[in-house]
Amino acid sequence: MEPIVYGNFFNGESALGKLEQAKLYSTVNCDIHSETGMIMPQLAMESESTTPNEAAWEATDPSGNKYYCSKTTGKIWKRTTSAVYSLIRTNANGAHTGCQYFNGYLFYWTATKLGTYDLASTYNDNFATTGTAFRGSCEHANALYIANGRWIARVDSANTFSATELVLPAQYLATCLKSMGDDVLIGTYVNNGVAYCKAFLWDTVSTSWTYEDEVFEIGINCFVQIDNIMLAQCGTAGRFYYWTGSQMAYFGKIRGITTTLGEQQAVVFNGRALYANAAKIYSIHKEDKDLPYAICCEYTCTGTVASLGVQGQTLLASVGTGVDKRGTTYATAVFETPEAQMKAARVVVSYDAYPTGIGIEVKTNGSAYASKTEITNANEMRAYYDGGLQTNVNAQARITLTPSGASIPKVKSVIFLP
Repeated sequence: MEPIVYGNFFNGESALGKLEQAKLYSTVNCDIHSETGMIMPQLAMESESTTPNEAAWEATDPSGNKYYCSKTTGKIWKRTTSAVYSLIRTNANGAHTGCQYFNGYLFYWTATKLGTYDLASTYNDNFATTGTAFRGSCEHANALYIANGRWIARVDSANTFSATELVLPAQYLATCLKSMGDDVLIGTYVNNGVAYCKAFLWDTVSTSWTYEDEVFEIGINCFVQIDNIMLAQCGTAGRFYYWTGSQMAYFGKIRGITTTLGEQQAVVFNGRALYANAAKIYSIHKEDKDLPYAICCEYTCTGTVASLGVQGQTLLASVGTGVDKRGTTYATAVFETPEAQMKAARVVVSYDAYPTGIGIEVKTNGSAYASKTEITNANEMRAYYDGGLQTNVNAQARITLTPSGASIPKVKSVIFLP
């Protein structure tokens, strides 16, 4: 029997399961793009501040200041470009359902009230009253559009508010909006008992939409932009669709996660599209036009991510107990290979860098993982576990990559030898 080699880590992790041989079974805190073909630890997310200590929406002004609007109370915090946090407002209208900077103002809203802040000293918590379901928003053609139940509201360049610029069919509630060229793409939701929803494309001028397409999922939760491709994360099982220009088509999924509405769960950071689920942040990316898009878990936050944001070269995440940032130290990375259909005598990890240790765990025939003492061969640049697997038909490995300060292990392949 020939050896089974798992490399080409730029393919990312599998959506199908442990028997898909071209991709890894799972990844945690891994970087598969910085050096194509290898896998290594990613920089760690770390706590930057314990303020705001509530799950919050986020917005950024042109100076780079961040604003966090609580999802559970009326509190609004400001983060300066030097990472100084302060509570600047308590909105008497209660919990916020979104916020965005537009036209010199921070706009913040609850289910029924739209408020403004001029970034100096003047607040108006009751700038507009409408609807029962203010949600996601986007800036498009010098106007701010806000999901407003079955309507799309607009604030124009003169800060004039209109509650019903577009009226959707009665059962559809707008959840998320995204500017796309000359149009706005609208995601919707019916209710948790209805396993279909629709995407609408609207030119923002006409009284109706240009295209609509049904998606057989419980809601469009958020949009994720990759270059000129617009993905929609839909339903409860981690599935993604992409907009073809006139309809939604299936793209792929993140296996083993549960997904819900989350309009600010996605950002683009350092050229990579990122999507947050629970405490994990996944990238959907390819480093070269000739490579496939790959899904990889790059970061783990200290708590469940309520919103993602970027300030310059800093990735930020509201996690309910504070704000996490992408730090300067590396995380411990873990990845699992597919299940090798063979009686393996040896598991070999071929590495490019080995600063401290590469942990090898192996399981056979679906049993639990067992730690193995690896043997290193510096001349061959390999770490391996030898013996004891030949009586079992199937083998799978879990590899732990532990950094040593700024030095990180870099793996080129994992090989199962007969």
